[in-house]
Amino acid sequence: MSDNPNPGNTGSPGPGYYRDPSGVMRWWDGARWTDSVQNSGPSPSAPQPPPSRPPEKSHTLRNVLLALIAVFVLAIGGCVALLAFAGNEVNEAIESAEVDDAAPGGPDNPLTIAEGQPFEVSGFQYAPGWSVTQDALGDVQVEGLRVTNARDETDGAIVEIKFMNGNEVVALVNCTTEQIQVGQTTSLNCVGADDFPATYDRITINDAF
Repeated sequence: MSDNPNPGNTGSPGPGYYRDPSGVMRWWDGARWTDSVQNSGPSPSAPQPPPSRPPEKSHTLRNVLLALIAVFVLAIGGCVALLAFAGNEVNEAIESAEVDDAAPGGPDNPLTIAEGQPFEVSGFQYAPGWSVTQDALGDVQVEGLRVTNARDETDGAIVEIKFMNGNEVVALVNCTTEQIQVGQTTSLNCVGADDFPATYDRITINDAF
């Protein structure tokens, strides 16, 4: 590279930007070329490719989470509905049991009966002809008590026969049967361990449960 920006002239030009031998506008300090070149402005920019479309986000995880949430909500809703249904069934069962317990002959409402006479307790029909006796040990017994299942389903009788003197139970006999099919008649097995009462004013019967 020539040290003179004007090689044809014998004199050295003053400092300034001149075209160097390579054709670049470079700073001449009056004695030599420097590294400073003149910024001739940005060159025409090449056409830029159109901006690429941002990659679509994958919603797989989001969809899975939404599905799990939906299943969870449905499960919770199903559990709530099931609990509500179960609670309603329990309430109905309790109400039905309370009605049965309060019915004549139910656990809470003993039915007064007369020796040898027929009676009915909650769909169990007891036949006439039964009697109150005293065994060899002097204990009170009930004999010949028979029952027919007139309920809607197979069931067994478990009853208490009480000998009352006023509000006092002076003797108790427990009577039971096996499971009785609808319409079937069977005898009750009655067992008493109390002495035959010297006096009593009435006999009652009630379901034990």
